[in-house]
Amino acid sequence: MKICIVEINNTNFFALDKNTNSLLNSNWMFSGDSKNILMPFLLNILNNTKNEFSLNPTSFLQASHLNAVNPFDFDKPLENKVVAIIQVHHPIFKYDQMCGPKGTQTIMAILESWKSNDNIIGVVMDYNSGGGQGSGTREVARYIFEYPKPIVSYTNDLCGSAAFYLYSAAKYRFINQYADFIGCIGSMSYSIDLQGAIEKSGGKVNEFYADSSPEKNLQSRELKKGNERPLIEKMLNPNADLFHSDIKDFMPSISDKALKGDVFTPDEALKEGLADSFGTLQDAIDKVIELHNASDNSNSNSNTNNNMNTTQLPSLQSVLGLDAPLASTEENGTYLNAGQLETVENRLVELDASNTALQTQLDAALANTEAQEQLTAVNATVTGIEASIDGMLTSAGLDVTGTLTEKATALSAKVAEMGGKDGAIHTNPKVDVNNEATASNVVGGVDITGAMNN
Repeated sequence: MKICIVEINNTNFFALDKNTNSLLNSNWMFSGDSKNILMPFLLNILNNTKNEFSLNPTSFLQASHLNAVNPFDFDKPLENKVVAIIQVHHPIFKYDQMCGPKGTQTIMAILESWKSNDNIIGVVMDYNSGGGQGSGTREVARYIFEYPKPIVSYTNDLCGSAAFYLYSAAKYRFINQYADFIGCIGSMSYSIDLQGAIEKSGGKVNEFYADSSPEKNLQSRELKKGNERPLIEKMLNPNADLFHSDIKDFMPSISDKALKGDVFTPDEALKEGLADSFGTLQDAIDKVIELHNASDNSNSNSNTNNNMNTTQLPSLQSVLGLDAPLASTEENGTYLNAGQLETVENRLVELDASNTALQTQLDAALANTEAQEQLTAVNATVTGIEASIDGMLTSAGLDVTGTLTEKATALSAKVAEMGGKDGAIHTNPKVDVNNEATASNVVGGVDITGAMNN
């Protein structure tokens, strides 16, 4: 960790490097007293001394034999397929610490280099950390979540706040049943006022603001007055909201209780959805291999499917309830894939259930004597009506066949036609004059001789 003294107008100012500036100006995601581990770092900044205590740097292990691999040799070709292990046994920092842990930016860069290394099939991230800097944590968490190779999380100690942010983003998450605790989801601000130290060294801190800048540094100005609300509302609440949103994206089954900031034992962690299952480091390694093999099989099937044709059979697809066309090859013909087979199976179950229900209804209807008698009576009435209509059609000189509805329609049309004639002109009955036996000049008691056969 570097610090420079820059002399301007005989006054000493601290010119901090990128890492130190990030440490002093970042919000934090810590659990419990884990924040106290920062104190030696910050004191060394003020005293311009190097760290005299030891923290394990982020290390990488070859999973096949768990032999340590120099973290700076991660580009070195590997002879065998391996699972890489990243130990995060330290506070979370954005940038590398001198003689200390690797920062999340470096971890992300190393993971990026492993994308193209075919011998590294996946990664286990082993956590023992109470959290750390909020700055940069969301970036690497999203990176882990979208990483193309399987990343599996594991903890046998504690995993809180910023560390849990990274832990949650993996493809699968193990917790040892003897681990300490996990969780502490949320955002906090750890305020460090260096003004006293600067003034003790002979410096003096003055703040002046333009009239047009009443809200500049409003949060820190209000904090000095004892009002923390602007800081909470402007900084902490939005960070916590993003934290919650990402955690729900990574772990949809997590409980609302787990999001309130408390820590949980391993048993409670499984209950509240903070971990997927109990396991050991070896279980985590095996899970990476399992996920890698599953991905390989999926890619193999995908490549095979790319050489296949698809056949559109809309009628068959409709009957089977399929949305996608059927795959086919010249050698094997047309077939159903696993998803389509499941759809067909479900469809057959539905049809079988529907057929059973209809048969039950039919049996009930046939067993209903009263309904059968009513149906017979209705059929007889309909038959009589149809016979009457046939007689009227014959009398009207119409030869109509078809359904009862069609016959009734023809008869109605004839009635309408007759009703449209002039009622003042009588219809002249044609008496058969060649058949004297039936001839008569009286119809209904009226002599119609004068009008006959006109």
